[in-house]
Amino acid sequence: MPPSNANSFLAELAYDLEALRAMKREVGTSSEARQTVDAESRKDGGSNAKDALRSATASWLLGRTDRALTQLENAGDAPQAQLVRGLSRMESGDPIGAASSLSTLIGTSIEGQSFFVELATAAALGGDADHAMKAARKLPEGADAAYAEGIALEAAGEYEDAKQRYEDAIAADPQHVRALFHLALRLDAEGEDARALELYRRAAAVPPGHVNALLNMALLYEDAARYAEAEGCYRRILASDPTHVRARIGMKDVLASQNMYYDEDHERREDRRAQVLRTPISEFELSVRSRNCLSRMDITTLGDLVRKSEAELLAYKNFGETSLQEIKDILAQKGLRLGMLRGESDEAPLREGPSRAQAEAQLDALFGGADEEPDEDDPNDMSIDALELSIRARRCMDNLEIRTIGDLLRHSENELLASKNFGQTSLNEIRRKLESLGFQLRRK
Repeated sequence: MPPSNANSFLAELAYDLEALRAMKREVGTSSEARQTVDAESRKDGGSNAKDALRSATASWLLGRTDRALTQLENAGDAPQAQLVRGLSRMESGDPIGAASSLSTLIGTSIEGQSFFVELATAAALGGDADHAMKAARKLPEGADAAYAEGIALEAAGEYEDAKQRYEDAIAADPQHVRALFHLALRLDAEGEDARALELYRRAAAVPPGHVNALLNMALLYEDAARYAEAEGCYRRILASDPTHVRARIGMKDVLASQNMYYDEDHERREDRRAQVLRTPISEFELSVRSRNCLSRMDITTLGDLVRKSEAELLAYKNFGETSLQEIKDILAQKGLRLGMLRGESDEAPLREGPSRAQAEAQLDALFGGADEEPDEDDPNDMSIDALELSIRARRCMDNLEIRTIGDLLRHSENELLASKNFGQTSLNEIRRKLESLGFQLRRK
């Protein structure tokens, strides 16, 4: 798209959701269009509502969602402003706020097929399955309707039905990016890495490339120690947005990891042990008394259990020697014992590679510094408080000195589970909160 087209669109304020999405794709693939829109984004918009809306739209087109929301403060509540506000809130990790803004547009000229897809997505990711399904049912039969019903079903916890509707959407439109991505995300969460990776690839192949699909592909590649492929994913993101916080964090990790050498035998042993430690307590035949005591102590996996000492268990009300022996017998079957993980490191030995500072310097040489745009434009720089975690999970974040979502995403599930007093319940809570933002933890 030539720059003149970008200027014309911004000047006319012809706010149509499909046109906005098309323009965003063009901005992502055309350096000329990006330069033109960037100049508009850097204006503060002033107190004139029309100018503020034009600048905010430019910021949204470039992915600068926090800046867009600030500029929209002077844009009023006209339908066009509410549309850009809803889109910006969605991309900044606030689906509830996005659904609220978009809902004000029902009955306006902005209504249409793309609008109800957007509303269904925002409502579902915000946890309002009923609202999402109502929006989905406004759509005519086809790929969009199947996708929207799928994400509404997923929000309701109907995962198998949700996956089927995503499959229906992809069958109707093999390039339906949202259906590809959300099916991949669901399969990824269920451990079906190969199929998830295939779907992420397909989503990322549709121009300009689904950023979260690329990020999640990179994580799967890193889990498989396929660092060159992971680096390729991060490079694609950073080529269009050198300041993308999560991509920069991932790229630094990859650059460092490519120069670290692990004791492979030790790593395989640790992987096997980690699988055993994730085994749910519910898989074992325990007495009612023992099961109830463990439940009250929030012990749900063998990993939780072996982080406790005999003294800690016996100190719990109604937990006696009989229950203790029962627990020890079960652990012995798996080659485990009480207290075995207290103060023990799970890390495999390695030879030092370059420091993170060196990796940062290498990254800056490739893509420039990260100070061109403020970090707050990326959800990864949001405070961990935005997840509204339970007290137990929040305390674990404090112990690990995790302050932002970006910090959290650098940890694996195993690393969190190895933290004192952090069990499967807390892990599931964090998974759900991150998935609402389109993110996920590393599993290894």
